[in-house]
Formats: sequence, structure tokens, C-alpha cells
Amino acid sequence: MHHDFIPDHGLRVVGRHHEVYLSDPRKVAPEKLRIILRQPVRETTESGL
Repeated sequence: MHHDFIPDHGLRVVGRHHEVYLSDPRKVAPEKLRIILRQPVRETTESGL
């Protein structure tokens, strides 16, 4: 997703992602685990900076 979605929307990655666990991975089965992934991005400029 990161390799396609972010550049396709005129964005670039500017830092490490953060994982916010909505359920406790020690108590919840992996298929029921809920996580929010937050990826810092910035708009790309025409010059590619």
C-alpha cells in the first residue's frame, strides 16, 4: 500500500510509521487484533523536494 498509494496521491514519506494498538496483542487473537497505522507524509513538490 505504501509503495503505491502514497506516491499516487502526490505524497512522500517523511518519517517512521507509528502503530496504535486498539486491542491488547497479548489477549486478542491475531485475526481480531485492531491497529491504526499512522504514517507521516508531506505533499511532494514539482521539483521533487
